[in-house]
Formats: sequence, structure tokens, C-alpha cells
Amino acid sequence: MKNRDCRYGNWRLAALYALSFLAIIVALAAYWIMTDCPGQPSCVSRGLAAAAASGMLLFFTLTIWFTSRQTRALRDLENMAQRISRGEYNARILPHSQSKEARLIQAINDMADRLRNDLRLLAEQGRQLSIVFENMADGVLITDELGRVIRLNPAAARMLNTNPDKALGRSFAEVVRHHQLIDLWQTCRSEAAEAVAAVEINRNLFLQAFVTPFEEDGTRGYLVILQDLTQVRFLQTVRRDFISNISHELRTPLAAVHAIVETLQDGALAEPEFALRFLQRAEVELANMTQMVEELLELSRIESGEVPLRLSPTAVADLITAPLQRLSPLAAREGVQLHIDLPADLPLVLADADRMQRVVTNLVHNAIKFTPAGGDIELSAYQERLPVPEVVIQVRDTGVGVAKEEQERIFERFYKSDRARTRQQGGTGLGLAIAKHLVEAHGGRIWIASKEGKGTTLFFAIPTIELPVN
Repeated sequence: MKNRDCRYGNWRLAALYALSFLAIIVALAAYWIMTDCPGQPSCVSRGLAAAAASGMLLFFTLTIWFTSRQTRALRDLENMAQRISRGEYNARILPHSQSKEARLIQAINDMADRLRNDLRLLAEQGRQLSIVFENMADGVLITDELGRVIRLNPAAARMLNTNPDKALGRSFAEVVRHHQLIDLWQTCRSEAAEAVAAVEINRNLFLQAFVTPFEEDGTRGYLVILQDLTQVRFLQTVRRDFISNISHELRTPLAAVHAIVETLQDGALAEPEFALRFLQRAEVELANMTQMVEELLELSRIESGEVPLRLSPTAVADLITAPLQRLSPLAAREGVQLHIDLPADLPLVLADADRMQRVVTNLVHNAIKFTPAGGDIELSAYQERLPVPEVVIQVRDTGVGVAKEEQERIFERFYKSDRARTRQQGGTGLGLAIAKHLVEAHGGRIWIASKEGKGTTLFFAIPTIELPVN
């Protein structure tokens, strides 16, 4: 191609010389024809001079024209390059011939097309990476070699409870404000290797942190990835507590039944009075274990959504009256007074009556267990319209109350705030957990208000039914 361009350029130069020579001959011939120069030396000299002048004029004219074309092409190319450098990637030059300059222009146009397509592809990839970076669940934080934060995503800002705009440019220690994370970053920097650690930021946030060194354009930096394992840790804790609690709850009745059987085998059967007493005690322990297993199975079915709710418009009084009648004998034995206060204008609620009666039974039974003799338990209800229409039912007692640090856990399975009293009164520690899941299955909510030594109030709310106005 290079030799071809050279031959093409030489041909154009030869054409200029040929045209100039031809112009001289034509001018000389025209001069001789128009004058009587043949045979006169002075005339011939003038003719040659005129022909040479004409040839030189034509040569310089063609040279200027040819040079101006090349110069214009170069100016167009320079202008196009400047436009592309300013980001105008659609800039183009239309070639008007098949010359070497035209082929150069076409090559630059093709280069601009490829550059535009590559930049478009890079921009699309950058946009996709930015979307992933901004919306990923893991926290990502990047620092330079000195520990200044140069990038972090919203997940990292949320985990570290910081503002992304204020965090940029600040030191890693100022942003994370946790000694374990700072030590992990310093370990990675000193050892020039990835460092991993599990870090408990607070009671509600448990992180798995990775700090990895990297190098880009000769500059070292550090990539920090924060994985939120709070829920995983909570589930592990629940599983561990479940195994521990179920073992503890079953150990006592099993030991009691085992002792009763041994006693009967050792001769207690020969004494009917003692044998009957031991058998009654064994029946109580077996009943407790049966209740525990049944409640575990019910809780498992509720959590897995295997318990269908038969929802229908129900009066609030129908949810409260039957449980109170069933529990009145127990309250009388414990010396506790039961009271009910229901407004007459309460709207209907959408509920499975049997399931919600189970909720009321669990809450009232729990209140009886923790209310000393002479205490009072009151059931009442009221209507709330905001943020959604609902009826709030509350069970208020004058019992021992629940410590503030324990109130968040009372709806956990097997949790007992007063184990000694619960053991004395019986119970599996599953009643409030079942109540919570049943209320939430109805689209409601449940909560507690208590002060130690001042009594407890348990609330739950379920949606109402707005009847059409006739």
C-alpha cells in the first residue's frame, strides 16, 4: 500500500510536469502561427520566452491548486481530531475522491466509529457495575494506601451508620469507628495479605469483614467487604437455644417419671395410697411433655404456613368471653380477679375466632401465672383508625412486671423471664411465641408495656372490617 501511494504521488507530479511542458509547446506553436516568426531569431526568442512564461504560470497555478487541496484535507483532519478530543465522537469527514488523503480520511472515520462503539460499551459496562455497586447487599469500601476512604456503597454506609458524602476523603478509622475493623485493616496493610474477621458492631449488627490489598497503576489500595451475618447468627443462636431449652424442659419431667417408675418397681405398688399418688404425679409430668410436644408442632405448623386461617367477620366480645370463662376457675384458685371492659360500639374484626381465642387464652394465662394473689387482670379493647383501622385488645395485670432488658425476648420460644415461678406454675415457654405468630398471621401486631414491680400490659391489634353505610 505504501509503494502504491508513492507511485500515485509520483504520477501526479509527472502529470504536472507534462502539463507544463505541453503548455510551453502549445504557447510556442500558437505564437508562431499567429506571427511571422519563422526565420527571425528575435521573434523566436520572444516566442520561447512567452511559452516558458506560460508554462511556468500554468505549473505554479497547478502546484498552488494541488497544494491547497492537500492543505484543506489536512485542516479538515486536524479539525476532526480536535472535535473528537473534545468528546464529539460523531464528527466525520466525507471523502470526495479516491486519493491517498481520501483513504486516510476514511481510516480516521473508521477509527472514530470504533472509538465511539468502544466508549459506548465501556459506558454501559460502567453503568452496570455502578448499579451492582450501589444496590448490592454487601458493604463495599475502598481506601487508598494512607487509609483515606475513596469509595463506599450505600450498604456500607448503612452498616457503619455514616453519610457517604461525609465519609469520602476521611480516614478509615474515622468512618468505621470500631477498633476490630481498624485492627483488621492495619493487619492487612502490614502483612500485604487478605485479612478476615467476624466483628460484632453492636447487639443488632454482626459482620464478616474482608480486607484485601490491590494495586492499580502502581498505586496500592485496600478493598473492604462487609457481609451482614446478623440474621444467620440469630438463627444459629435460636437453634442453639432451642436445643438447650428443649433438653432442659424435657430433662425434669423425664427424670420425675423415671424416679416414679423406679419407686413403683421397688415396692410402692404394694401400698395403693402411695402408688396412686405416684401415678397421678407421673400423669402430670406426661401431660406437661405432651403439651410441650403439641405446642411445638403447632408453632412449627404456624411458622411454616401450614395452618389455614378461617377468617370471618367476628365481634371482639366473642374473642374474649370464652377464654375468660375457661380461665376463671384457675384465676379463682390463684386469688386473682378478672375484669372485662369492652365498649359497645367496637367494629367487627376479620379473624379466625378459634385461633384468636387461643391468643387471648395464652395472654391471660400468662398474666395469671405472674400476678400474686389479690392482684387484678383486666381485659379491655379500643379502636384505632390511624395508620390503619384496627382494634387493640389489651391484657393488663398488676403482677411482678418484666425487666426492660427482657421485654424484647418474651415472644421468643422457650423464653421465661422468671423460671422459678414458671416451673412452679407449669408452662413450656411457648405460649407467647404462638400468640405472636397467630397475631401476625392475621396481619396484626403484638407488643408489651411493662415496668418491673408495677405490672405488665400486653397489647395486640387486628384489622377491622369497614361495613358499608346503608
